[in-house]
Amino acid sequence: MLHGFGASLQTWDRWCEALVSAHRILCFDLPGFGLTGPDPTGSYSDERSLLILAALLQHIGLERVDLVGHSLGGRYAWEFAAKFPHSVRRLVLVSPDGFAGNAPAFVLNAGPPAWAPLLRYTMPKILLWVDLAIAYGNPRRLRGAIVARYDDMLRAPGVRAALLARWSQIRVSDPRSTLATVSAPTLIVWGTRDRIVRPSQAQEFASAIPSSQIEWLAGVGHLPQEELPLQSVAIVAKFLRP
Repeated sequence: MLHGFGASLQTWDRWCEALVSAHRILCFDLPGFGLTGPDPTGSYSDERSLLILAALLQHIGLERVDLVGHSLGGRYAWEFAAKFPHSVRRLVLVSPDGFAGNAPAFVLNAGPPAWAPLLRYTMPKILLWVDLAIAYGNPRRLRGAIVARYDDMLRAPGVRAALLARWSQIRVSDPRSTLATVSAPTLIVWGTRDRIVRPSQAQEFASAIPSSQIEWLAGVGHLPQEELPLQSVAIVAKFLRP
């Protein structure tokens, strides 16, 4: 399971609890997030992320997996499925990143804004709370313990600098030709109140990936695995049923 930008492997805790009886589950922090620490190479490109995932699976001895990815992790998941088709049996994309949306590509590829380096030194908890609330379809579902977890992870050594480095290295291009090569059966999960990645992009992914289906979560935002974990994981469990 691959988490999104600014998150950590703990975002999947409730899903793991629900799935572990029927599946072997592997969650890990992408370099620069959570407790993993910065990548010593300083590279946070898509190519580097896919290489790390491939090396991890090889190290553990997993030749074929069901791959789950959320947001930025969803982008890495479909890129991996396209690059290593024989390694992915089924693919689950939760509000995945990849399409440029309404913004021109040069804006999205320009890197973080001028104020972003301040994140190295300060990230008031109230601002973090506001950012997370935007990611929820119903902000009342956001709990203080979740905000505290994000805050703790962002304070881990080197995380903020790594986050900015990855942000500056993100590049967006039209993904359709790559998505068309994804052969794994794919489940696309999207909240209808996602304010981070437009829900209309679900259909763009479904149109581009040959064997795909969409499952909508009414009233849910960008973090279904945290906002409504039991409802969202039930959809995934059915798709991954052995």
